[in-house]
Amino acid sequence: MGGHCWVMGKIDGRLLAQRRRDLLAAGVTRAQLESARWVSPHFGYHRSAQVNDPIRQRILDATAVMPDHAVVGGWASAYLQGVAYLDGGWPRTVHGEPRVGEPVLLVVPPGTVVNRPGIRTLRATLEPEDVVECHGIRCTSGVRTTYDVLRLAPDLTEAVVSGDCLLHAGLADIDTVSAYEVAHPGRRGVRQLRAALPLLDKLAASPPESRLRLLCLRAGLPPLEVNAPIFDVDGTFLGIVDLLEPVSGLGLEYDGAYHRDIGQHTADNHREEGLERRGLTIVRVTSVDMADEVALVSRIRRAHHTCLSTTPLFPPRWTFHRRAA
Repeated sequence: MGGHCWVMGKIDGRLLAQRRRDLLAAGVTRAQLESARWVSPHFGYHRSAQVNDPIRQRILDATAVMPDHAVVGGWASAYLQGVAYLDGGWPRTVHGEPRVGEPVLLVVPPGTVVNRPGIRTLRATLEPEDVVECHGIRCTSGVRTTYDVLRLAPDLTEAVVSGDCLLHAGLADIDTVSAYEVAHPGRRGVRQLRAALPLLDKLAASPPESRLRLLCLRAGLPPLEVNAPIFDVDGTFLGIVDLLEPVSGLGLEYDGAYHRDIGQHTADNHREEGLERRGLTIVRVTSVDMADEVALVSRIRRAHHTCLSTTPLFPPRWTFHRRAA
């Protein structure tokens, strides 16, 4: 799992940073600790330099100095529970500033201080049901993780993108998170959490899809169907469209790296031709498009207006199945 050695559900001890004095007492020499085979993620701590999963290793480095009764939270908890998209990288810009390497969140008892690089603390008292164990590491539960991620995200867009990932992975649902918020009033960031909840969609399959959906809403489009299965009038399956505005027949597709493979690109073209022959209009979007939101919003608005204003020569020859959110 993740390239690491997992023994009976726990992490191989070689991956955990240990105190320098303990390693020296165990027979590791100073020369060895100063060699390229060892690294020091925290002052006074060392571990093997061999890393197969740097994301998980960042979390393990934090747990090495985690105080008693502390719990891994936020994106790190989600990642350990299988939400691969929440990797703490934030490989994007927020308000024009790059955000790379989000600190590992540790939920610690009130009054606890942790001053270590790569670690952020949240002082809170957790109930027993707020804590689960994942691969030998104490983490916040799915509901508590979602609650914290939504309210502590840097802005509403990041909250929705992360929330979509959490819901898609099944760590929580909107009702349970809403009920948790009601039971824990007055916490920092709850306004953002409340604003994010009605925007979440567990059918979103990736962060770029979520970002594109939010951009379409800002562009003034009606709420979109997410990953909508499209059929012809005879019931033949034609494909799944990332985002569909069913009144106008406008479909939007986000093309990530996966779609640059020649085989996949060819299949995409054939599918798109079939959809357009039956009356749909498809707009394809890439990461380059997403980098210029003003131009992309204008393009989407034009396409939507054209779809609404163009009188079809024949009735639509397609339909879609609304999937349960």
